[in-house]
Amino acid sequence: MARAHDTRARILEVAEQEFATAGFAGAHLQKIAEQVGVQKTALYYYFDSKAALYTTVLEAMLEALERALQTAIEAPEPPERRLELLVTRFNDLLATHPTYARILFRVFVDQPNVDASRVLPIVERVIGRLFRFYREGIDSGAFRRLSSRHFFQHLLGMTVFHYAAPFFSTRVLGVEDIFADDAVLWRRDEVIALLRDGVLRRDDKPDRIRSGEKR
Repeated sequence: MARAHDTRARILEVAEQEFATAGFAGAHLQKIAEQVGVQKTALYYYFDSKAALYTTVLEAMLEALERALQTAIEAPEPPERRLELLVTRFNDLLATHPTYARILFRVFVDQPNVDASRVLPIVERVIGRLFRFYREGIDSGAFRRLSSRHFFQHLLGMTVFHYAAPFFSTRVLGVEDIFADDAVLWRRDEVIALLRDGVLRRDDKPDRIRSGEKR
């Protein structure tokens, strides 16, 4: 049983890298099997299909994302501090797992065939938590009355794209490796500064949400 568990874990590890590099359509089970050191037919002992394997990889990644966001959003801290924790947890997760951002980006673009019953509930919980967090910040008077939907888009864009396109990001920022500790901290601090300046309520910054607009 222990050997089977180790083999399954190794398959997921290799598959995660393959899907991040080639996407769902471009990934090959034969290549994954060769890197794991098993026959291609052995993969079907653990996963019924490539879609099932991809769903499991995506599910594990989304669950890790949900745990990271939950620890930040539900921390016993004021909204301003939880905003910083949110960026920190999300940034650190993507920096620690370089494949995550690329897989997320490919999901948005490719929309591969996955088991929606396993994936969508996690996605809905994550988005719902972020929406509620921002609305709670508005209601407490800490955040400007902006669209929670655009807040979600801003957070996603500033973090996922940065780590999903490392070659581009290194050239723009003039660093050798965006996953180096100092570059990760720099990115975290810049995103926090941008969000704090745009989100936190101040007398000289008016609300922007329009009458009748969904928050």
